[in-house]
Amino acid sequence: MKKYLLIAIFILTKVTYAEELSTVKIGSIGDDYTNLIIDAIDKNLQTYGYNAISEITSSHQDTINKLISGTISIAFIPLDIAATNLTIENDPEEKLLLIGGKVAPKVFFCVAYKGSNIKNYTDLIVNNTTLKISVGDKNSVTDRTFNHLAKLDPRLQSFKLYHESKTKIELNRLLSGRRDLVCFVSVPNPNNELIKMVTEHGELLFITIDQPIFITAKIGKIRIYDILEIPVSNGFLGFNQKKVKTLVTWLSILVNEKQVDKQLLDSLTSVVMQPDLFLSQSFAYKTEQLFNITIKKIKGIVEVEKPLH
Repeated sequence: MKKYLLIAIFILTKVTYAEELSTVKIGSIGDDYTNLIIDAIDKNLQTYGYNAISEITSSHQDTINKLISGTISIAFIPLDIAATNLTIENDPEEKLLLIGGKVAPKVFFCVAYKGSNIKNYTDLIVNNTTLKISVGDKNSVTDRTFNHLAKLDPRLQSFKLYHESKTKIELNRLLSGRRDLVCFVSVPNPNNELIKMVTEHGELLFITIDQPIFITAKIGKIRIYDILEIPVSNGFLGFNQKKVKTLVTWLSILVNEKQVDKQLLDSLTSVVMQPDLFLSQSFAYKTEQLFNITIKKIKGIVEVEKPLH
């Protein structure tokens, strides 16, 4: 009887605790990667008496518009999109506030045909013809990032952008000679479908994007972009991976400071600035864990089979 009474008390305590949590809506486009991070924020925010859920919007621009109007108070958006709105022209009342800076990485990839004369970013600049470049939907993260790069580097001029949502079909157009470059923004995970498709195809390659001018773009002192070597294959237990040097953009938390109470702002800051916020869910962490487990197993076998002296 005591056992069942304790279980009942535990359940009631959990229900009461859940009812006491204040719900925080975070505007986002609702993709799997964003939802994964919001889930991590939710688990950590519960310590402070809040739970976080996604408020799905139609686009990043829609998210920004709702944030400025006060329809939503918190948003999860790319740092370069945040930068264009954290200006006197777009935010004269200084409603918008960046929380924690860089929260989660996303990678800007561009794919070329191996038989073409495009192997790296410099080839785009010296090219004498108008390049046909696919950048996903109009006003998508990829489209906005490419246009931002063109503003940062005036040498990048001879191109025509194509807005098609199906990147896999665009890769076929690349192979058919109808595109010169196909760009997309992805999570930094070699198991991503598009990354695997390019890496495993004998006629496609990721171009190198390593122009120093791109890392000069900043919000305050925070770099909007970084140039990093990104693994595009698994290798063996994380070793001997194929890598490409390219541009990393970042997802960030932006709030309408006029709409968020100081207690929530303080709690959200504490959560977002944790260095291991969603580390345990990342591919790199899982690879490292797999390697460590394998090493322990090997050591165990060696110890068992070690001859007695």
